[in-house]
Amino acid sequence: MTGFGMITAIFALLLTATAGWAFGVATMNQLMPSPPTNVMATAGDGQATVSFNPSKSDGGSPIIRYTVTAHPGNITVSGKQSPITIKGLTNGITYTFTVTASNSVGARPGSESCNSVIPRAE
Repeated sequence: MTGFGMITAIFALLLTATAGWAFGVATMNQLMPSPPTNVMATAGDGQATVSFNPSKSDGGSPIIRYTVTAHPGNITVSGKQSPITIKGLTNGITYTFTVTASNSVGARPGSESCNSVIPRAE
């Protein structure tokens, strides 16, 4: 195969691979839970309690955990429902938090960051 025929064959192969990849990604995202909403944090002594509304969609499989991530530090804690308390934070540092929902398929990117809080000694 040479010339125009080779270019056509390569284009057809790329088009098929791209369409299959895009379909696979869309299908996987539809099977994972949507992110939790209305994430709010309250500071404590070296910790914060993060509350949220559950995911609107479980993607067709039950949600097995919610994971809260502290920013900065990427400290994570998981639980089955809201609220979740995340310990080990440094007093005087400003933190925000995101929450992801996971089912047996996986997790999509997490919620938007919540309000910022500063843990302080009581």
